[in-house]
Amino acid sequence: MIEAPALTFLLVTSDYHTLTEVTEALEEFGARFDFSTTAEAAREYVERHKIDGVFVDLEVPGARDLILSIRKGMSNRHAPIFACARDHHELAVPMVAGATVVLPLPLTAEGVISHVSLLRDSMVRERRRYFRHSARFPAVLTTNGTEHSAIISNLSEGGMAADLVKPLDQLGLVDFVVEMSGGRRMAGKGFVAWANGNGMAGIMFHFLRGQGEEVLQEWLREQEAAPAKGHASAIAGPSAGD
Repeated sequence: MIEAPALTFLLVTSDYHTLTEVTEALEEFGARFDFSTTAEAAREYVERHKIDGVFVDLEVPGARDLILSIRKGMSNRHAPIFACARDHHELAVPMVAGATVVLPLPLTAEGVISHVSLLRDSMVRERRRYFRHSARFPAVLTTNGTEHSAIISNLSEGGMAADLVKPLDQLGLVDFVVEMSGGRRMAGKGFVAWANGNGMAGIMFHFLRGQGEEVLQEWLREQEAAPAKGHASAIAGPSAGD
């Protein structure tokens, strides 16, 4: 059985004990994670990366605003947020706007493992939907009766990125035909979620025609690799975008 890509987390804390307990817990899942000691650096990181879950120490200045900014963002607004609180009055989730779970400080690895386990299946499903695999397939996109030649640069279960010969002049619905490897073809309708003047565009799938879903799932299974070994790295400031 092919395993899902490794889950990726962000930890926001300046407490060494919290860092070590979360590290030990996430190693149990083969997950990888980055960490930040400030809410500002974490916010910049979240804006540039797709993550599966966030641990936020409420003792970090700006932690509550960070949680709300994640919920108002785009790619990570549905990610589970594990808020960590020392004040017993904050341990109820409604007291921490935007949090999925509130964990008591000091954390224990066992407690983190227990809570992540409860949400792991939903995170894996979301990961499979949005995890991008590099591709290089010719495609034709049709908008308002006009055909556009393109090269698909990456594919996920939920959409794809396209490099067009001529930039799209508007967002909206698009028909597409992608010539994939092995003589396979995927056709359907999508929504152009973003486009830039360099000819790049992001397309969210609306539906796939005929055997398109089976073709896509077969290709995705071929691309999936075993989870990478868990590790942590510090965020000093803005990181390069994906």
